[in-house]
Amino acid sequence: MESMTGFSSGKFSAPSFDLRISARSLNNKYLDIVIRAGLFLRYLEEEIRELVKGKFRRGRIEIHLDVVFTSGERQRVFINAPLLAGLLSQLRPFMGSGQVSLDGLLRLPGMVDYLTDSEGFSPQEKEFILRALEEVLDSLKEARRREGEKIEKFLRERLNLISRKRSEMAKLFASAQEKSRRELAERIKEFLPDLDEGKLIQEVSHLISRYDITEELSRIKFHIQEFRRSLKDGGKKLDFIAQEILREANTINSKTQDPGIIKRAIAIKTVVEEMREQIHNIE
Repeated sequence: MESMTGFSSGKFSAPSFDLRISARSLNNKYLDIVIRAGLFLRYLEEEIRELVKGKFRRGRIEIHLDVVFTSGERQRVFINAPLLAGLLSQLRPFMGSGQVSLDGLLRLPGMVDYLTDSEGFSPQEKEFILRALEEVLDSLKEARRREGEKIEKFLRERLNLISRKRSEMAKLFASAQEKSRRELAERIKEFLPDLDEGKLIQEVSHLISRYDITEELSRIKFHIQEFRRSLKDGGKKLDFIAQEILREANTINSKTQDPGIIKRAIAIKTVVEEMREQIHNIE
């Protein structure tokens, strides 16, 4: 089981540049890949996208890549000398006042430009970048897997709780069923003393069946077994099964008059909602 939430990052150094990569994963119905790369890495976006598709099926995957050139051959600084000279000429009367500094002038827009050799990376540098990204993505996948293990443990615990509540309801219903049958038969005899005994049994059985939750209890048991079998199949199937358990609990709640059974049906509904919140985090 794998969660759709996780984070990973890494810093990598090549001879002529440093590379920073971060990858974050969020919930999403489908696989949504968002790549934020600097100008010099944009030509790799399609290969980055294919790399992500090979590792994830669902989730919003946000990839941030940033490269900083450390070699003077790859990055040069240019000062707009004509603009600076013109400003200095006009500001000369104020130079001694302390109101004007060279540092302040160099911060003006367009005064300094950084030019980078952006003819692309060599095949070796490109391979270095993609290997670094794959390392970060593998780390992200591992983070998602660890989170998925926590979710699976949570779901199994909640499923065991539902199973216990179902068993308790079955016992309560079994003990109350015969008692209800006797009480109902006695009341009908009291009001209709001449009613044929066979007809009486038929009518009592019909009335009792309106409140019979045996079928719902059986279906909950089946859904619990199916949920356990489907834990590795992904969140969509698990969410569907959870909704089926919720449906049966609602039906039981509407059919029964027993406070003990009602209490447990409500407990099952609460647990299922807790489970669905976590299921929505599963890939």
